[in-house]
Amino acid sequence: MKKALQITDGERYQYLIDKAVETKTVWLLKAIDGMFAMFEDDKGQEYLPIWPEKEFTKFYVQDDWEEYEAEEMKIYEFLNWMQELSDDKILIAAFPDENNKVIPIPPLEIRKHLELLLKN
Repeated sequence: MKKALQITDGERYQYLIDKAVETKTVWLLKAIDGMFAMFEDDKGQEYLPIWPEKEFTKFYVQDDWEEYEAEEMKIYEFLNWMQELSDDKILIAAFPDENNKVIPIPPLEIRKHLELLLKN
């Protein structure tokens, strides 16, 4: 697991995409009230963080998100959600690492990447 966090952004993103296609799932953090964890950068841009596997979420279930739990989302449910996130101008924070470094990607772009691989 630690090794997967010590690779380049491009490799981390490819790992996320490959794992999502393989398992047909992505992982998010969900609060008791049903809301998914999101954060905002210093410019006001909102992000929805996603991970390829449950164990990677553990770095984030603390501090402000200590009440959140890892939640598996089926890939097709996730893909169907991308238009709404795009309309709301929310970016995907692909595979945040233990240092809070994210790969920002527009929802329709990650949908395109996933759909392309899912068709093959």
